[in-house]
Amino acid sequence: MTLSAAIDAYVAVKRSLGAIFTVDERILRSFWRALGDVPVEAISTEQCLAFCRGKGVLSRFTVMKHERLRGFLGYLVGRGHLVTSPLPEPPPRIQSAFRPHIYSHDQIKALLDATAMVDVRSLVAPLTLRTLILLFYGTGLRASEALRLRCRDVDCAERLITVWDTKFFKSRFVPIGATLAEALVRYQREGGVSSGDGQRSHFFLRKNATAIPLDSLDVAFSRLRKWARVRRPYPDPWQPRIHDLRATFAVHRLIAWYREGRDVQRLLPALATYLGHINVSSTQAYLTMTPELLREASLHFERYASPRA
Repeated sequence: MTLSAAIDAYVAVKRSLGAIFTVDERILRSFWRALGDVPVEAISTEQCLAFCRGKGVLSRFTVMKHERLRGFLGYLVGRGHLVTSPLPEPPPRIQSAFRPHIYSHDQIKALLDATAMVDVRSLVAPLTLRTLILLFYGTGLRASEALRLRCRDVDCAERLITVWDTKFFKSRFVPIGATLAEALVRYQREGGVSSGDGQRSHFFLRKNATAIPLDSLDVAFSRLRKWARVRRPYPDPWQPRIHDLRATFAVHRLIAWYREGRDVQRLLPALATYLGHINVSSTQAYLTMTPELLREASLHFERYASPRA
C-alpha cells in the first residue's frame, strides 16, 4: 500500500467514526509531501523523526506531529500493513511556558466595545463578532463548536444550546443565562443574513450567507484585540487568543463560586461536564491561578480553617 492510499483510508475511517480530523489530515498530508508516495513498509525511523522535528526548535507542534503520526502508523500495524511502527516512543517532552490568557472584566468590555469599530463590509459582521464573544464568555464553548451550531441547536426560549458530536465524540446540553439568550435573540432578529436552509442553517453566518471558517474568525478577533488594545506585555511571545475566552469562563466561574461560599471541589465535575471534558483533570488545565482566583481560594480556606466562635 502506498502512503497516499494509506492516508486516504485512515482519514475515511476516522471521519466515519465522527471525527472532524482536519488538523490531523493536514499533518499527514504534509508527511506524504515530505516523503513522497512511497510504500508504507519503506518508511524509516529517521524519516519519521526528521518530519516530527522539522527545521526549527522543539515545540508543541513537534509533539502534535509525533502524536498524529503515531496514531496513523498504529492503524497501519493494526491492519497488518506494517509489522511494527517505525516511530519510536515516547514523544519528545517539551517544557512550555505558555499559559492561557485570562481576560479581566475590563478587557472583555473593551473587546465588546471595539466591535463597533469593525467595518460593516467585513465578512464577519460587527454584531456577529460581538455575539460570538458574549457566547464564548458566557458558556465556555470551543470556537469550533459555536461555528458549527445550527439554528435548530439554539433554543432561546428554553435557554438551551445543544452541541452535537464535538471533541471526544460527545454531545451535550449547554444551559445559558437570560442575558445571553436575549443577545442571541437580538442576533437572530438583527443579523440580517440567511442561507435559506431554515433550521438546518448555521446559526452564525458571514455576510455572504456562508458558514464562518475558524481561521477567518481568528483573523477577525486578532484585529479586534488590537483595536481594543488588549495584549500581554513585552516580551511575552503569546498574545491573547479567542480560545482563551473558554479558560476565562472557567476561571471566572470558580471565582464566583468561591465568593458565594460554594463547595468548589464538589462543583468541579459539573464544570467539567458543562465544558464537555471527559474528566476533571482536563478542566484543571484551564484553571490558571490568577491573583484574583488565588486570593479567593485563600479566603475560602481561611474561613474553613478558622476556629468557630
